[in-house]
Amino acid sequence: MKVHLTTLGCPKNQVDSELMLGLLSEAGFPLVERAEDAECLIVNTCAFIDRAREESVQTILELARLKEQGRCRALIVTGCLTQRYGAEVMREMPEIDGILGTSNLPAIVELVRQAANRHDWATAAPPGYLYDARTPRLLTAKVPYAYVKIAEGCDMGCTFCAIPQFRGRHRSRALADVVSEVEALAARGVQEAILVSQDTLAYGRDLAGNGDIADLLLALGETRMPWIRPMYLHPAHVNDRLVERWARARVVPYLDMPIQHGDDAILRSMRRAVTARRMKDIVAQFRASMPGVTVRTTVLVGFPGETEAAFERLLEFVDEVRFDRLGVFTYSPEEGTPSPGFADQVGADVAAERAARVQEAQDAIAWERAAKLVGSVADVLVDGPSEDGAFDWEGRTAGQAPEIDGVVYLRGRRDFTPGRFARVRIAEVEGYELVGERA
Repeated sequence: MKVHLTTLGCPKNQVDSELMLGLLSEAGFPLVERAEDAECLIVNTCAFIDRAREESVQTILELARLKEQGRCRALIVTGCLTQRYGAEVMREMPEIDGILGTSNLPAIVELVRQAANRHDWATAAPPGYLYDARTPRLLTAKVPYAYVKIAEGCDMGCTFCAIPQFRGRHRSRALADVVSEVEALAARGVQEAILVSQDTLAYGRDLAGNGDIADLLLALGETRMPWIRPMYLHPAHVNDRLVERWARARVVPYLDMPIQHGDDAILRSMRRAVTARRMKDIVAQFRASMPGVTVRTTVLVGFPGETEAAFERLLEFVDEVRFDRLGVFTYSPEEGTPSPGFADQVGADVAAERAARVQEAQDAIAWERAAKLVGSVADVLVDGPSEDGAFDWEGRTAGQAPEIDGVVYLRGRRDFTPGRFARVRIAEVEGYELVGERA
């Protein structure tokens, strides 16, 4: 049975998809790139916010049409949507032949074997699955980087977030196992390991004698992986010792620390366990200990109780800290979380207007900071051919994470090799994108 897998959502979902593809390939199932050529279709879904759920449902319905028009005989839905709403999905969408949540990825092999014959439900197990370095994994993207999940789940309990409901409590992989996977990826030619989890700085705290995130980073520095990039750093876990050890680790000078807001009352209501003043101090500490560090954050506007005064404090925070990169999201009430029951809900139109104001303020800051890069020389990892026809290649500096931070467009077809590093002089800035030439 030929299999095609569609991935939706975040990089953590991409890792899950690559693991499922590795397991299916090892079991002998042929994998095809086009959904139209498959006899079994798999959709790995996202359920983080309303828009993600809507995209998941729409994708399922689109692929279900291939059961009527094409060679497809079975449709399997996996991931966060089915982990969270499995019974409803099976009841409301008869087009689906089987479902699998996030709790037992190896079950995908047996599910594909069964799916053409009967309905099945494989999400009954509570979240608890963790892959290890021995799990087969098929890297799907033709790029020189790979995501590595170092932990799963979250214990923080932010009042707006439903992730613990379907990803479970925080659980870390063994340090030696993560090191083994990163070393193996380097041996396969991967140039950048991007460390992801729901709460990266909580790594190791649940395992006696396993060490913490700094121990892991220092150990990964002994591997052959050129670039190591940790993502999703909760500010509540940062202390002086962590900053000191982080600065000694061989990681790219890049800090991804979601602040979510700049008003202390909103932060308390979100249950973020940190103050605005403390977050300003953390950014200053990292900038002092890691000269040239790129700082990225995300903020959430329209949270219940966000007055105009609270929002203005967020704008002041953004203006004072001057992040290099910032993503802004509007609040989405999530079933099963406390925040939909909070007083003073903010209207969607007000939230959207505030998001636009944050983005406008950040654009001015980011473009000002980017303009200072013109004429500088940096190491760039060449990801591959450019999606912009005006350029031959595109890549990224250490200050640009894939898919979220823009790229460096590269001039000169013969000057660059995909999957390799190059010294590049930044010649122009085009918004959030840079233009570079061989130095």
